[in-house]
Amino acid sequence: MRKGSIVVLSLVLAALVPTAAGARGYHHGGKSHVRHAHGGNTSVTCLTWEARALLNRIRAQFGNVQLVSTCRPGAKIAGTRYPSKHASGQAIDFRVPGRKGQVVQWLIAHHHNGGVMTYSDMDHIHVDIGPHFVALNRPSGRT
Repeated sequence: MRKGSIVVLSLVLAALVPTAAGARGYHHGGKSHVRHAHGGNTSVTCLTWEARALLNRIRAQFGNVQLVSTCRPGAKIAGTRYPSKHASGQAIDFRVPGRKGQVVQWLIAHHHNGGVMTYSDMDHIHVDIGPHFVALNRPSGRT
């Protein structure tokens, strides 16, 4: 097997294999997904091309990206009735262990086609596609 084939195979396997404890499979719209104990799907196939391109840029820069949540059909912004960007495949929640500050700084400098958010009561970073905003250390609205 050639080196390029191994890289592609590794990326495919990384997208299919659950990475967090408590993961369970489910089917929605004819596709298999992974739902974690906190309710987040980590499939990348459900993301819009813009969100996938953003994730690829983050992975190229930082490597070890642990997906927390991608698409959540019907998701609402916590505490509101408004649809979340996760509902339409335009948002990604992720961690890069030990490098959160560095990742946030890089996103602020390089991601201008959407939002960057961190939460005071959660350890992951939220990025999305849409209007540009930065909101750091916000309460998540979850109880």
